[in-house]
Amino acid sequence: MVAKNDYGTKMDDVILESLKPQVEEIKQKLASGGSLSQSDIITLTLYAQGNHINHIDMRMDSLDEKFNDLRLDFANLRADIYEKISGFEHKVGEKISGLENKISEFRSDFSKMTAIIGGICAAGIAISAVITR
Repeated sequence: MVAKNDYGTKMDDVILESLKPQVEEIKQKLASGGSLSQSDIITLTLYAQGNHINHIDMRMDSLDEKFNDLRLDFANLRADIYEKISGFEHKVGEKISGLENKISEFRSDFSKMTAIIGGICAAGIAISAVITR
């Protein structure tokens, strides 16, 4: 089986399939006690390496898919984090705005109280001036 992606090292099924009859002949030769020729060794090596390369290509495809899944998971996680940070910033902004409003109300109340106390002091001074006369 050939991997679906071509990494520039993939052996074609055609080459491996063409070697299968020769590999079967070599297996029979070995089973009957025969010895390997230089050509037999080269054929077996080529066939074994072709299978090995195809398995590596398939593993690379699998790893590529897993890496893409991981990349997608990370992108989703990053989007979730940005969304949560944005929500947090919005809530903090609302809290700060509410705090600014309360400080403004406190200043207004404090100004009113200062005016009232100033009026009471002025009245006290006027009463004291009348009493001391």
